[in-house]
Amino acid sequence: MECLGPQCATMLLEWLKARSEAPESEAAVRRQGLLWKAAPYQEDAPAIRSPAELAGALEHLEFAVFRRYQNQLTRAERARLDNTIENALFKVERYLPRLDGEERARAEQQVGALRDAVRDGRERSERLRRQAQRADLKLAQLATLTPEGFEEFVAELFEAMGYEVEQVGGTGDQGADLLVRRGNLLAIVQCKYHSRGVVGSPELQKFLGTIQHTRGQKGFFVTTRTFSLAAEKFAAEHPIELIDGPRLIELVQQALGPGARREPEPAWF
Repeated sequence: MECLGPQCATMLLEWLKARSEAPESEAAVRRQGLLWKAAPYQEDAPAIRSPAELAGALEHLEFAVFRRYQNQLTRAERARLDNTIENALFKVERYLPRLDGEERARAEQQVGALRDAVRDGRERSERLRRQAQRADLKLAQLATLTPEGFEEFVAELFEAMGYEVEQVGGTGDQGADLLVRRGNLLAIVQCKYHSRGVVGSPELQKFLGTIQHTRGQKGFFVTTRTFSLAAEKFAAEHPIELIDGPRLIELVQQALGPGARREPEPAWF
């Protein structure tokens, strides 16, 4: 039935008034309680004062730890996150004695897991930093490296980028110098150390056969030389990433992290 004119407006106003005066249903209150379990973490607050603030602090810590150890950050960002993690852990651990029973056990388990994540993240970051520094040193010495030394340099660079590396170069390697793994990815690396010349598409065609033979998902062709246009076109159409001199410098600087001291370009570049 249509409602027209002043009568309709009056009915609508009465309905809105009745709606606003009605108490919230039990279901609505219950639903709101489920949505808001944690209070926003106040970084400048001196202490945690309630279970809701504790939940908010734990959520803040989980994200801060993930961001600190799973992202490329500047030195200032790393320092800020280290500070917020330590402050939040301090306040959380001061609040834990106020909890009882299972609630305290659950919170202590969460805090323990976060501290383990921080420790593992620091150890991994330090290991990758040392590997990147070794690669950076060899980058400046590439003009004097042997082909075997160049292969070791590339292996250290991939380790610094978070790959698990297996050196397989030598007689019968069928063009695969390194096997590198990260997560579910298996990639093949071929290293070509020469001071002159251009890598052409025939070498990449042979390398593609090596990738397929070893059941790799991807290939990295690393060289101190440059690539021909035909080689670049071939790589663009196949799962091959080309890494030449300028790209090597970029990868070493990336492994060292933002804000790191930059070495002069090597003599061979």
